[in-house]
Amino acid sequence: MRVTVGMGIAMLVLGCGGDTGDTGEASEADAGMAEEAAMPARVMITEPADGAELDAGPVRVVMEVEGLEIVLAGNMDPGTGHHHLVVNGDVDWAIPIPNDPGVHYHMGQAETEFTLEDLAPGEHRIIAVVADGVHIPLDPPVADTITVTVR
Repeated sequence: MRVTVGMGIAMLVLGCGGDTGDTGEASEADAGMAEEAAMPARVMITEPADGAELDAGPVRVVMEVEGLEIVLAGNMDPGTGHHHLVVNGDVDWAIPIPNDPGVHYHMGQAETEFTLEDLAPGEHRIIAVVADGVHIPLDPPVADTITVTVR
């Protein structure tokens, strides 16, 4: 009886340790997912280009993100946020971005572009900032800065 039970346990253990096809290497899908998870989130202003000289009139700013999802303001899910633009102003990274016309622009409807109607001739610094659902910049910061000149 002992031999039978012992052999049964041995076969059970061997059966559980059978070949799974795992060579110890991650699959390409696993590697891609791990790389994406390890990649920090970032935002890029894709239009206008940094250093662009623009004719007077409306300036369309287009943003793209990597590593997070742009959602409606108010959403506090991890890995999400919404865009803000700061024109010729500064960002306090620890508090909600204020809503002061002409400097801070909120895009709480998950917009990925915004038209600045009121840029006077001269040089302007534009910062794209991704913030959480209550407008606090993400930590670590997800931001991009360009400078443009309006003629």
